[in-house]
Amino acid sequence: MPANCGPGAVEQLGTMNKQVLLAFLGLGFSFAATAEVSGAEVPPPRPQAVLFARLGGVPAISAVVDETLRRAGQDPRIKQRFVNANMARLRAELIEQICALSGGPFQYRGLDMKTAHRGMGITGQEFDALVEDLKQTLDVFKVPAKEQADLIALLAPTKPDIVEAAPVATTASAPVKAAVSQAAPAPHNPVTERAEGLREAAGLLERAESERKKGNRSLADQLFSFAELIVGVDTLAALASIFREGAPPRITTATVPVPLNAPPQPLAAGNSDEEEPPPPRPATGSLAGAVQAGGASFEGFAVVTLEPASGRFHPRAPRHRVIEQRNRLFAPHVVVVPVGSTVSFPNFDAVYHNVFSRSEVKSFDLGLYKAGQEREITFDKEGIVRIGCNLHANMSAVVAVVSAPYYAVTDSRGHFTFRSLKPGSYRLRAYSEGRDEPTVQVIHIVPDKNSVTVALPVAASNVPQVDKFGVPRVQKIPR
Repeated sequence: MPANCGPGAVEQLGTMNKQVLLAFLGLGFSFAATAEVSGAEVPPPRPQAVLFARLGGVPAISAVVDETLRRAGQDPRIKQRFVNANMARLRAELIEQICALSGGPFQYRGLDMKTAHRGMGITGQEFDALVEDLKQTLDVFKVPAKEQADLIALLAPTKPDIVEAAPVATTASAPVKAAVSQAAPAPHNPVTERAEGLREAAGLLERAESERKKGNRSLADQLFSFAELIVGVDTLAALASIFREGAPPRITTATVPVPLNAPPQPLAAGNSDEEEPPPPRPATGSLAGAVQAGGASFEGFAVVTLEPASGRFHPRAPRHRVIEQRNRLFAPHVVVVPVGSTVSFPNFDAVYHNVFSRSEVKSFDLGLYKAGQEREITFDKEGIVRIGCNLHANMSAVVAVVSAPYYAVTDSRGHFTFRSLKPGSYRLRAYSEGRDEPTVQVIHIVPDKNSVTVALPVAASNVPQVDKFGVPRVQKIPR
């Protein structure tokens, strides 16, 4: 047993506040939860500071976290929930959160449990399994029965925020670690390694079929996809249609490597003024505008395009853009591209992502791929394309594919400009993040500075509400 980790070091576990338990249990399941902890600024002493000391400080808390994660990672009932987690990051976040909330010199900022687990389909059986793993850890550390009871009692109120799905069978095998771990596996005899992979793939297929028959199509596809990573797409090609019927067309081209040290992308991208060199003689008209939503100030990003009202103009040349997956978010969140442009989707996270769209303008499924890899899509039809990740319900992006010669993304307050316009009549289209249909109006540009206010309807939520099979991501099932 580590130093400072005897019964006295953890005897006060039963007095942890609810947030500690929320963070401890929730982040174990959540691929989307985030936490930022910094020891640079030490907060004023709090009444529970003694708890941090009585727990034995960082060594004891680390031991509790390590043992619980070890047990959960080997538990056949729930280990598949950790298959796409960055375990090193998860461990650090859990240790830092518990240290912060028990009075240590840290700060914690994170997602509430309902937000962190939205769309993940956690079952009551899985929740209970993790509680059992935690209890076994407390037994190892000889935490008294009363403190154990108090600690477990704090978990009951969190269950409705975490559990979304009906119970499922828990006896099938989880994905092989060699297929999904971000660390290189230890050297193996190639025959033994292949045999192990085949057994794991077989277990995945059995679990995938079980979930498909229950109607859990998204989870079935994920399990099948991990099996493909183990034995190869060609090996399971005859079964793919069984698991992917009703999903967008799957892109199976080979992934392209990308450097992991690439700089991050901006929050929004796409401005015709910036993408083409200024003409030798700039036109005499300019336009400064502001977007409003429901008569109030606009927050977020909108897309504005201009085209001559006559309909006679030359479209912009196609471009290449990037929408990255970094910190479990897409960036840029909003992109404008001319028709025919190509967008790459590199992954810079230490977990797998599954980029997809069910939009009529461009429907696709890029499948699973890991950090340092990318696939790309060409957008050959005008319209709004909404992007999601089938593994992380919080992730969303918007690609506006336009044929107009002038386009821009507003700033976060709804402001936009066009610096060089020929005087005349223009058709202005404005798209908000939550609406596919634009607001259209005709404006007249005079040979001077011009201004316009664009009124948009109040936008709906811009986060995709369905998975790639069209099933609502958040759907409470009666229990």
